[in-house]
Amino acid sequence: MSFPNLSGFLSLAGLLSAAAAFPVHAQTTGESPRPVRLNLVAVDSGGRPVPDLTATDVAVFDDGSRQQNVSLRLNQSEQPHPVVILFDLLNASESSRGNVWHAAKISLSHLTSTDPVYLYLLVEDGSLYPVHALPVAGAQSVADESWIKGIGPLIDAAMRKVNQLKPEDLRASSPVAMGERFKVTSRALDEMRALMATSRGPKELLWITYGIPSNIRLVDDTWFDGTPFLRQLGTRFVQSDITVYTADPGMNLQRGILDRDSLDILTGATGGHAYATIDLTRAVTQIEAGARTNYSIEYLPAAKNWDGKYHKLRVTVARKGVHLQTEAGYYAVSGS
Repeated sequence: MSFPNLSGFLSLAGLLSAAAAFPVHAQTTGESPRPVRLNLVAVDSGGRPVPDLTATDVAVFDDGSRQQNVSLRLNQSEQPHPVVILFDLLNASESSRGNVWHAAKISLSHLTSTDPVYLYLLVEDGSLYPVHALPVAGAQSVADESWIKGIGPLIDAAMRKVNQLKPEDLRASSPVAMGERFKVTSRALDEMRALMATSRGPKELLWITYGIPSNIRLVDDTWFDGTPFLRQLGTRFVQSDITVYTADPGMNLQRGILDRDSLDILTGATGGHAYATIDLTRAVTQIEAGARTNYSIEYLPAAKNWDGKYHKLRVTVARKGVHLQTEAGYYAVSGS
């Protein structure tokens, strides 16, 4: 199997045609101008939410052009935000996987969460295996830490089960392994999004992974740029009210590389954050704090901005010691 001229990615392109089918911000000809709305999390150097920003503290740049009349509204809520942890076995070597497996067990066993937490494995064959599954569609998520107390035996049993599932053609020695892994990983993430989308309200996904490369050399010596696909996948997560965070364990011992660029692209597309740590307790604590205290930004771009292209966004803050998380861009699609 080969991927000349990206033919092998056509099914992925159809799956992730989010820019046309699910635009984050769409403008229909003849309609009144629509504002762009963003979610913003502001934290201090210790990772604690900053609840007292004003509109004069922030500046929004749309494709490098500073926007005027930017509004900023503080959102504070005690409503539960489901957090799904996805442990990626597909994009890790056996030696690396064992280290992460052990670290995840230790970290999760000490996790104290006020929000419902769920755990899935991304298996080597590209399927999703529920260790502690989301509730059925329509059921309410309820915080319950009792399952975490027995996380050791629970995840050990799950790992023994999924190790029996063998991938078709995702071997590291295969010349198409990297391209195939990109496609399978993207499909699995979209399936995870669809499962989470059945729960109402904001949700967070924490993907424990070494990542996938955003640029892949194909067997015909051409290059595949996965950035648009990752951005479009991020668009679908935003439409489903899901913020994506990642936690990377460090160097992949088998491949000797860390594909952090893909993690930055996907988390940036949803306004999340790429944690360079396997400390899940710290990551979940910060994720929950940001979900409870955040801001809504709104501005009205010029009519010419609705050009069907991807627009890069940059939001800056004048206050020292404050760090911002928000979407890195959007598709300005004309027509819904």
